[in-house]
Order: sequence, then C-alpha cells, then structure tokens
Amino acid sequence: MQEIQFYRDADLPFFELKLCAVGQLSYKKHAHEEFSLGIVDYGTSTFWYDGKIIEVCPKSMVLIPPGVVHSCNPQAESQWRYKMLFLDAGWSRKFFENKGLSLADGPVVTDMSEAQAFVVMGNAIKSLTGPASLLEKEANIMALLEQVVKDMSQLPHGTQPKELFKLTAIKDYLQENFLKKVTLAELEQVSGLNKFTLIRSFKEEFTIPPHTYQTLLRINYAKRQLRQNKHIIEVAHESGFYDQSHFIKVFKGHTGVTPEKYQKLR
Repeated sequence: MQEIQFYRDADLPFFELKLCAVGQLSYKKHAHEEFSLGIVDYGTSTFWYDGKIIEVCPKSMVLIPPGVVHSCNPQAESQWRYKMLFLDAGWSRKFFENKGLSLADGPVVTDMSEAQAFVVMGNAIKSLTGPASLLEKEANIMALLEQVVKDMSQLPHGTQPKELFKLTAIKDYLQENFLKKVTLAELEQVSGLNKFTLIRSFKEEFTIPPHTYQTLLRINYAKRQLRQNKHIIEVAHESGFYDQSHFIKVFKGHTGVTPEKYQKLR
C-alpha cells in the first residue's frame, strides 16, 4: 500500500515536507521550483539527471537545485522509503550565500552514514511533523542544512565576533513576546543579525538556542498560572502550546512532574 504524507506550516511558508513509504511508484521527469533535499531511509532507487543514471542506496542524501529536470524511481520489487524537504529557492539561496556557497548547477548525491547526520535529520523531521515552535522548526531545518554543507565542500571557518548588544536585543524581545508565534525573521529584524547566524551566536552567548529560551519562558509563565489554580487546558492554551498533551510532555521534561502534580504541590 502506498503512503505519502505532506507536512506544512502556514506560519513558515518556505518549507514543505514529504514523507513517502511506497512499493512501486513511477515518477515522470519533472522539476521543482524549490530547493529539494531528499533522504533515502530504505530501498534502492534509480536517479536520472541529464542522461546520467545514479543508483541511490539507503543512507543517501540527494540535493536538487531549483529547476533541474530529474526523476527518481525505486528499482523493481523494491520497497522504498524516503523523506523530501522542499525549501523556497530564495530562502535556500540566502542560506548558501551566507555560507560562502552558491547552489550547485546539478544534483549532488552524498552519503549520510555518519551517526550525527541521522541525529540532526531525526530532530528536524520530528519537529516539522510535530507541535514544535516556529523557532525550533526553522532552527532544525538550518541544522540539517549545516550538516549537508559539511559534505558539499570545505567551507571557510571563522568565529563571528560576538555582538552582545544585538544578542541581548533578541533575548529582550523573546521576554516580551514569548507567548506569540515568533519567527527568525522577526529576531533578525529586531537585532540586525543575519538569521542564518544568529541561532549559533545566541547559543554561544546564552548556552541555549532562541526556541529553547522561548520554551523556558513559556514554562515559567505556565508555573505561575498553575499556582493561581487555573485549569490545565486553559494554561496550556495561554502558554502557547499546541495542545494539552504536548504541554504536559514539555512541562514534565522541564520540571520532572506533570502540571497536575505541580499544581497540587503546596
């Protein structure tokens, strides 16, 4: 049975995630207007591009620039599981330019056998398919691309000078707006820092990324509301969590107890 799922977020319109678990599926030659990042979990497939045929095995990653005509199909009688992340071409171009790279003219097939690559990939997929915050989702997409560019070429490395004033502006903004749907674009605007570097700089200065700091602020707010004997469902909603079950899981992860138990502690 074929199973194809798509995940999108209206507040982060630059990405679309496709999860595919199929048997025999045939794609015609086609092109995407987005930058595409495909990750093969299981099964061997045949990738065609510009008259060339490449065999793509499990634990492989395929990078496809916008507008490149290609096709990729499972080999005969092969179960095929893969993930495909589509990223807006303009957004992707800015990311690569910030790294001193330009998008390749053609597809790039790389090996993902390194264990860390799968950890990064897993975090990204889990956040994009779950109730993660906007900051966490975009941060995990960038972390995945950071892992990708390690295999593309040697990048010029150099620590960016810390700009404490600008990083503090991000912290202040989150303190004032932690209940809202904050995006990296907003943090870029309030700080003047490039959004493709501010996550790392923020973490270097404050030991945690912006989305984790926002979650901490939400948990602290929820604790105050629970101490006022508000209903847990109401607190979950007011604190900016996706639903009650997500709130309980995150709350317990931070405090060691469920919201209900915390509320009963006097």
